[in-house]
Amino acid sequence: MKFSLTFVAAVSALISTSSAAGTHWTYGQDNAGPQHWGTLDPLFGVCGTGHRQSPIDISLGAPYVTLVKKQMPIEYKPLRDVLCGFDGHAVKCEWKYGPNHSNSNSITVKGKKYNLVNFHFHTPSEHRIDNHFADGELHLVHQAADGALAVVGFLLEVQAKANPFFNFVTALDKKVDLAAAGHGYLVKHPETGAQEAGKEQIKYKVAKVDFSPLIKATGTFAPRWEYDGSLTMPPCTEGVAWNVVKTTIPLGLEQYNALVDLEEYNARFIQDRPLAK
Repeated sequence: MKFSLTFVAAVSALISTSSAAGTHWTYGQDNAGPQHWGTLDPLFGVCGTGHRQSPIDISLGAPYVTLVKKQMPIEYKPLRDVLCGFDGHAVKCEWKYGPNHSNSNSITVKGKKYNLVNFHFHTPSEHRIDNHFADGELHLVHQAADGALAVVGFLLEVQAKANPFFNFVTALDKKVDLAAAGHGYLVKHPETGAQEAGKEQIKYKVAKVDFSPLIKATGTFAPRWEYDGSLTMPPCTEGVAWNVVKTTIPLGLEQYNALVDLEEYNARFIQDRPLAK
């Protein structure tokens, strides 16, 4: 999705799933996989050398994790005209936003306001709780005026009954299946990983995304585990304020299958953390 505002373009570049140069990376066991991210591009160096990398195994009692029971201060309302698609690494949803735009949602973490800029999925979950992972994970990515990032993570557990919040995922999967060009960004050169000419990313327009079911189900994102971490994909930028909500969110079996069909396995392995600050 292309925006005309310089500020929005800068934000999109910062939280993009690839570098400005389009460096090829994967979640696989190949030479572009997570164990090699730090060597693929100078911008990715911290992926291999950082000391506060994410995701982590949230162990009870770990000194670098704080369990917060108070509700998170939020200003959320339904999003309009959201575009969702597989960007080559994850199912990601974006929209037009700005200080005076109706799609301006925000959270406040430790007195700082962060604006919601996108949300995306991982299967299975990236974070673990005492070495147990969930079926999936939803990340709501926020950015402050000074460029600082905060992410709210929701662990997803499969159930038989569909969750209305995720209906757009099955709709997107059906649209991709009907498209002659296939997955769009999945159509890449087998050696370079570059997107082939004429293959456009397929996006599904969602007229409305209402977060109220998530807010209600989690008690306004509480309780939650807070810790200082990083982006879980290149460039693995550190200094991200992580907020992993304790309450799991149900995801229908058909919705989960659609999500896996769209993005397959796309979770970074757990990053080691020292037990002392």
